[in-house]
Amino acid sequence: MKQHKRIVDGTTVLVNVVETPDELPALHRFLDGKPLVGVDSETTGLDIYSDGFRCRLVQFGTDDESWVVPVDKGGEFRYAARHALKNINRMVLQNASYDLQVFDRALGVPMETLWPKVIDTSILAHLTDPRGVKEGGVGLSLEDLTRHHIDPDVADEVKGLMNVLRLQHKTTKAHIWKIIPLDDPQYELYAGIDPVLAFRLYRKLMPLVPGESKNLIRQEHELAAVCSYIERTGFLLDIEYTEELSQRFRDVEEAHLWTARELGCENIFSTEQLADTLESRGHTITEFTPTGKRKVDEALLGTLAAGGDELAQAVVKAKKARKWRTTWCDRFLAGADSEGRCHASINPLQARTARMSITGIPAQTLPAGDATIRRCFLSDPGQVMASVDYQAQELRVLAALSGDQTMIRAFQRNEDLHQITADASGVDRKIGKMVNFAYVYGSGPRNIAEQGGIEVDVARKVIAGFEKKYPKVKELSQRLQKQAVATGYITTPFGRRLPVDRERPYSALNYMVQSSSRDITAQALLRLHEQGGTRFVRLPIHDEVLASVPQEKAVEAAGWIGRVMATEFKGVYIGTDPEVGGRSWGSLYGSDY
Repeated sequence: MKQHKRIVDGTTVLVNVVETPDELPALHRFLDGKPLVGVDSETTGLDIYSDGFRCRLVQFGTDDESWVVPVDKGGEFRYAARHALKNINRMVLQNASYDLQVFDRALGVPMETLWPKVIDTSILAHLTDPRGVKEGGVGLSLEDLTRHHIDPDVADEVKGLMNVLRLQHKTTKAHIWKIIPLDDPQYELYAGIDPVLAFRLYRKLMPLVPGESKNLIRQEHELAAVCSYIERTGFLLDIEYTEELSQRFRDVEEAHLWTARELGCENIFSTEQLADTLESRGHTITEFTPTGKRKVDEALLGTLAAGGDELAQAVVKAKKARKWRTTWCDRFLAGADSEGRCHASINPLQARTARMSITGIPAQTLPAGDATIRRCFLSDPGQVMASVDYQAQELRVLAALSGDQTMIRAFQRNEDLHQITADASGVDRKIGKMVNFAYVYGSGPRNIAEQGGIEVDVARKVIAGFEKKYPKVKELSQRLQKQAVATGYITTPFGRRLPVDRERPYSALNYMVQSSSRDITAQALLRLHEQGGTRFVRLPIHDEVLASVPQEKAVEAAGWIGRVMATEFKGVYIGTDPEVGGRSWGSLYGSDY
């Protein structure tokens, strides 16, 4: 058996590396009877559902000792790791969703058997301080948490080992995980320290979770489990359409690149060449980058294109076609598994407010109302797509939180809240709607004026009309700002503590509404799961659930999802709008399969 030692926060950690099957009984003796064990894995990369994906190592540890099992050797090593995972009483991991999907996919240990035993330190960290390092917080990565709570030297040296190995092997950050020899001493040390760090972080973080937030620990673990099941299911990709769409974008890009060349710019992706050509066409570039180079950004190109400049128009269209092709189509095709399914990565605890994020299938950032990219995804055979979203969720949450009777009555009577706001200030409904949402987001009169194309004085008038019409909303905002200035944070009705920058107290209302809305959606996902609905869900998108439902009972299924999601919050009913489409996601936006 190979052993490594490393000082972590003043104490020696022993890393045991199993080399032969006859050393496995010692691993089981180490694990036997332990109430809590740190667990981690090392794999060939992040693409869990790709054909070539493998789990290479599984690691188990406590505060001063760990064991590294080379499951990539198969046979008894693989069996021993599976046996250990199934029989551990409680396990602590950092970002458990990833590792549990690894164990499910690569080792055949179902996530459903492991999640009830899991404590995820990334969840504890977010409940303690949800801010990233750049926001003034501790950070949420294992490296950041180790640096703050355990040992900065370990954070810098041990967690930096893989970058050292990448340089030694002259390869990329993504590729090193596939090629590093299993018996590389630095790789073994890197792997063996991780479960120890997770174990120690649990002990550090659990006492730091605010008392009012402890009730969220279980909810967030259950939600992480549900999201991992949705990830595992994946979303069926229309490969033929996506390939054709990719080629269409390529053709559009090439056509406009040719136009740009004819107009004198050989390489539109060279800022200097593009700047030279634009200036030769009579345009003056007045803005510069911090390094002193001429600034040719989307704003400038958009202005020139809108003014009729052919080169700017060609550049805008070529860049858009390339972005849509490479960012979406080609990534979908590259990420699809052998069954043609893409598996999004859903982070249930992303922003400061705990709002979810999705990567892989970036549903939250696709062009609003556009079917082109959404058309790439299909419901399962014999099924159709359904969308169920909340009715004005954030505004209803605002009404509930503030207790403003005018706003509450408007929702109870199904009145047009946007028109009420508009009438209160003598503006059209479009401006009224914008101000309703802008107030929630903490936008000031200048931002509202720019967004609505109105004068700043008019924007101030509309804000004043809003505050007069809904006085309790203004009172809530002022109360939250006072709390934020006094304590540095606010606490939601769900018990979530939200840090608020003292120089930006106006953001407190937005944080409160956004976070409360997120928790309402989170609890809806948990109710759906309890009633067997997770198998239909393809993506949770802010206040919307996208589902693949049986075609013959699509209306009933969408209605059922809507009823399960609907809820009452502080006396305000938050209903849903179920919608049934056709075979593709794009059908909900006017373009079907």
